[in-house]
Amino acid sequence: MQNKLTSLLTTSLLIVGLSGCVVGNQVGHSGNNVYSTFGNIDVKDDQRAGDLENNSGNITVGRNAKVKSVELTNGNIEIGEFSEAYSLETMNGNVEAGKNVIITRSIKVTNGNISMEQGVNVGGDLIASNGDVTLAKESVVKGNVIFEKTFFTSLADEPPILTIAEGAIIEGEIHLHREVNVVLPSSMSSNKVIRHYLDSLK
Repeated sequence: MQNKLTSLLTTSLLIVGLSGCVVGNQVGHSGNNVYSTFGNIDVKDDQRAGDLENNSGNITVGRNAKVKSVELTNGNIEIGEFSEAYSLETMNGNVEAGKNVIITRSIKVTNGNISMEQGVNVGGDLIASNGDVTLAKESVVKGNVIFEKTFFTSLADEPPILTIAEGAIIEGEIHLHREVNVVLPSSMSSNKVIRHYLDSLK
């Protein structure tokens, strides 16, 4: 469902002047912050880094690593198993969190998918809009799962899918401000799902 969105959004990259730009791949280590304009940012296994911020390129955090906030405009975020981050956010890209990853605050993706493997723990909200969300067994969201409506929602070919595996936990509620196909485990009540977008149809 993302092909149309991706092709449109990748052509809307900001034109940034060469002055002050950081171009090329960067490596995060020793607790340092890393900022990039064009290129990838990598944090290797067992390393520590501060804030990671990128305009265009992917951000990859290895296994058993620890970083602060991860913020990206155009690109994917991948964080390896047993790693920790304060928050993850990308506007146009996917987020993949490996087994037993800990996110202290929130995960937010505007145009892209969110995939949480077994044992991922999110201390705040999980926020999506135009992409699928998958929660594996034993994953935990201590806040709400929220699907926002954006300008690009009407461009999607079909509604996104929220898939929650048996054994996953959402301590808050599921707030849908746009149409979403929801697949709940048998142990989770459908009363947890609040379809706000239906109010506008009344």
